[in-house]
Amino acid sequence: MNRIFSVFVFLIAGIVSVNAQKNKAPISIPALPIDSITNLYCYTKVNNVDGVTKDQLYRRAFTWANTFYKNPGDVIREKDSQTGKLVIKARFRISNEPDKKGVVTAAGDVMYTLTLNFKDGRYKYEITKINWQQVSYYPIERWKDTAAVTFKPEFAYYLKQTDENVKSIIADFEKKIASDTIVKTSDW
Repeated sequence: MNRIFSVFVFLIAGIVSVNAQKNKAPISIPALPIDSITNLYCYTKVNNVDGVTKDQLYRRAFTWANTFYKNPGDVIREKDSQTGKLVIKARFRISNEPDKKGVVTAAGDVMYTLTLNFKDGRYKYEITKINWQQVSYYPIERWKDTAAVTFKPEFAYYLKQTDENVKSIIADFEKKIASDTIVKTSDW
């Protein structure tokens, strides 16, 4: 009798679990910009800034990087004022969706490479090599493959956070690079 009851409870639990999964909202993968050549996520844009030299743009960007990042010495990997190029390798933290009690847990870090190029009157930014920090390289493009055996529904939430974080970085950079405020040093 105990055995029949155990089998019955197991079957009911399985049916409830399957129905709960069927009633979940469909997974919505956000549309992130994809490079047509590499098929990888890539945020890139060329902006014009009239009347500003390459050197001025470079200095503004270098100042921005030194104030935006907590550890600029670690994240600025290449700086070349002659060619007008800065390469930044940084990361930001993502989290899991809040549970039923509202508790948010860490999901890890997303790494990215920000390449900045400057010419007189314009600049170009590229955010590429976006990956989830794991033991080995784990490109975030894997998060969009809903047919993969390793796919998890929380990947859509990770992509949403990644998109929001990258857009926030871009917005802050564009705001500061367009600014013509110069910090004056005291000349004593």
